[in-house]
This record gives sequence, C-alpha cells and structure tokens, in this order.
Amino acid sequence: MLSLTRQRSAAASGVILVLRFGVGAVLNYSLGVILAWMLTPAQFGSVSVLQNVQFLCAALLSAGFPWALTGIIAQADARLGVDAAYRAALVGNIAFGAVLALAFTGVQITRGVVPGISVMTVAVIAATIAITSVSTTLQGALHGERRFDGLSFMQTTSIGAKVALTLMLAVVVQLRIGAAAVGFLGGAIAATVVGAWALRDRLPRPGPMAWRATTSRALSMAVATSAVSLILTTDVVALSLIGQRHGVSAEDMAVYQAAAVLARAPYFMAETLSSAVFPFIAKAETAASVRSWFLAAYRWVPLALVPLQLVLLVAPETALALFFPAPYGGGADLLRILAVGALGLLTADMLLKTLYARGMTAPLARRVPIALLVEAVALVIAVPRWGTTGAAAAFALGSWTGAIVLGHLFVSRYGAYWPSRRAVMRYPLALAPLVILLATADVVPELPALAVIAVGLALYAVTAVRARLVRDEDVARVWTFLRRLRPKRRAAQA
Repeated sequence: MLSLTRQRSAAASGVILVLRFGVGAVLNYSLGVILAWMLTPAQFGSVSVLQNVQFLCAALLSAGFPWALTGIIAQADARLGVDAAYRAALVGNIAFGAVLALAFTGVQITRGVVPGISVMTVAVIAATIAITSVSTTLQGALHGERRFDGLSFMQTTSIGAKVALTLMLAVVVQLRIGAAAVGFLGGAIAATVVGAWALRDRLPRPGPMAWRATTSRALSMAVATSAVSLILTTDVVALSLIGQRHGVSAEDMAVYQAAAVLARAPYFMAETLSSAVFPFIAKAETAASVRSWFLAAYRWVPLALVPLQLVLLVAPETALALFFPAPYGGGADLLRILAVGALGLLTADMLLKTLYARGMTAPLARRVPIALLVEAVALVIAVPRWGTTGAAAAFALGSWTGAIVLGHLFVSRYGAYWPSRRAVMRYPLALAPLVILLATADVVPELPALAVIAVGLALYAVTAVRARLVRDEDVARVWTFLRRLRPKRRAAQA
C-alpha cells in the first residue's frame, strides 16, 4: 500500500522507482511524441530547446543543496543537526534559484537562447525555476529519508500535471510553445505541494542553520553533478546558440531532439537504480560492501539496458518511425551516435552517485569537469563544421570521458570486479538472436517490425534467465510478486 512517509528497503525502493520511471516515461514520451505530431518541426524545435533549458535548470538546482541534504540525512544516526541542514538547504537553494531565474532572463533577452517565445513565456519560465528550487530540495530530503513512496508520487504527480496542462493548453487554447512553459510551471507547483505533504513530520520550524557544513558539501557536489547534467543538455543548447549562426535550423534541432528523446531513455532508467541504492552505499562500512551495492545496481545495465540500446543501434529507422512523423526519420544516424553516448553517460552518473555517497566530493569536483570541458571544446569545433552530427559526436565523447575518468577513480578506491568466464561467454550468445531479429525489423514494414522487436526482446529475456545471467533470487522475486497479485485479482473479480 502506498504510504508517503514510509521508509523502504533497497529492493523495495528499486521496484518503486522503476515503476515510477515506467509511468513517468510513458507520460513524458507520450507528450513528446504528441507534440511532435501537433507542432510544425520549427515549433517542435523551439519547444525542444525550452525543455532542455528547463531540464538543465532543474538539474542544476538538484545538484548541490538537495544532494548534500540527501547525504546528510542518509548518514545521520540521529536528528541532531539534520533540522539545521534542512533549513540551510532550503534557503541556499531558493537563493540559487533566484540567481538562475535572473540569469536565464538576461541571456534570453540578449541572446535569444529559446527562439520564438514571448515575454510572458519568459516570465513563466523564470517563475518555474524559482519554484523548482523548493521542489528539488524537498526531493533530496525524501531521498535521504528513504521515503521512496513519497518521492515517486511527487515525481509522478509533477509529470502528470505537466503533461495534462501542456496538452490542454496546446489543444484548447492553441498556446503551442507557451503551453510547454505553463505545463512545467504546473508540474513544479504540484511537486512542491506533494513533497511538503510527504515531509510534513520532518520539515523543521525556524531555527539555526548548519550553513557552513551544508554549503561546503553542496558546493563540492554541485560542481561534479552539474557537470554531468550539462553534458546531458549542452549539446541541444549549443545547437541553438552556435548552430543557428552556421545553418542549423529549428527543423534540424527538432530532428536532433527526436533522436535524443529515444536515445536517453536508458539514462533515466539507470538513474532510478542508482537513486535506489544511494542511501545504502552511504551507510556501507567496508569497501567490499560499497562495490557490492554498486554492482547490485549496475549489473542491470548489461542485462536490461544494453538490449534496449541495441534496438536503437541496429534498427534506428524503425524506432523513429514507430514514434515520430516522417520528417523526423532522417535522425537515424544521430540516434546511433546518441545511444552510444547515453550508455557512457549513465555509467558516469551511476559512478558519480556511488562516489558521492562515500563523501568523495573533492576528487569528483576535480575530475568530472574534465568531461564537460572535452564536450564543450568538441561542440565548438564540431557544430560549425558538421551541425547536428557534430553535436551528437561531442555528446558521446564527453559522456565516455566522464565514464573513463570516474571508472578509474572507483577502481582505485574500491577495486575492480571481473565477471566469470562463463558469464562472459553466455552473454553474447543470449544477445545474438535479438541482434538478428532487430536487423530483420529494420527492413520490414512498421507494424510487423514492432512485433519482431517484441519477440526479440522476449527471446533475449528467456535466454538470459535460462543461461543464468539473471540471478535465481531475482526470478524468485518476480514470481513472488506475481503470486501476490493473483488473490487480489480474484477478489476484485468476485
């Protein structure tokens, strides 16, 4: 039963967050697909830049104080000092949100980073940034308290409100680009209300603030986490700021965004896995325990996420045709490059969360910006020459630089793990039927192709279980969950 104030175990929180991602992904991706069909490519290109600006601001606001609050709460053995950290995180993030809102307004007025929006839309975006500063802090608190029911409900409500408002305004009022801005504002307000309610017994009254400890931790973490968020969004923003002066049109940005929407889905799935184990990594007492918790989350990357990435690599035309109108079909090559980059970025992000949970803020602050610098230099060089293809390549280069740098840091502190020779041999054998069917799907009509992809993924799942790539206890958990559903279904039918 859903309880917004209940603490959850790692296994239960993983299930809850994955389910939340499933619901949120359906809503978010449905919104993107619907807007792609409703709007002209030029309008969709502008909305894409708007969405990336909003995501970047939300990511920056989540990077420092919320993660610092998560770590402080997760590591605290008692409430002593936690209330002071709550106060400092809220005040600090609200101030940062005000700075971001003013910065966005100034850049939009002088450079026009989001093309084709009105003054009223700019004001709505600035208000959304300010409210997001509160909601992200509450999200960090829920995460640290291990209240994953409340966290998931907060995020799902935010997405639902955003989607409902955007579609209502786009269809009924014909706002088009402005509808997305109002939708983000509604989602931020809904998230704040739910988050405050889920933390109603934890929110402190006025009192002293642990300003120095919270701020120093937040600043160290903000550098590293912000760099990862910038890697994820800088390519689209750079296409708008740099590309428009070198022949990149709004239609080109729309095609790029369509490919990015599909390519980056596994990144957000991996984020839920690392979020589920973060509090437990923070509490781990030995290096072996840290490595074990990280591997408990990361092992699902090759088992579940790589097969999904193969769909995008082997059959990109089919993937785009299934979700987007014909004008977006030219993004197949972009989709391949972005999918490779997304795999590197999700690896970097999972390593980042693990290392931060262990308090390694200073080494992270020194290393992660290297990856962002690599991407920024590549964007400046590649976008004027190769347009959207250059942006995709820069994103992939920056992402894998981050994965390599953080992987080296993790191994140097916690040691390496090598899978057994038997698992290494069985893994490509399990993937082989999927790859063959995906190659077939890319040369048949759309509806049969969808069936072929579904069969390929199902066949891979069965093969992975039979080859014991999936642990027996994971299979047992699934069967236990399904058995628990049966009495409920019979009772409902009775």
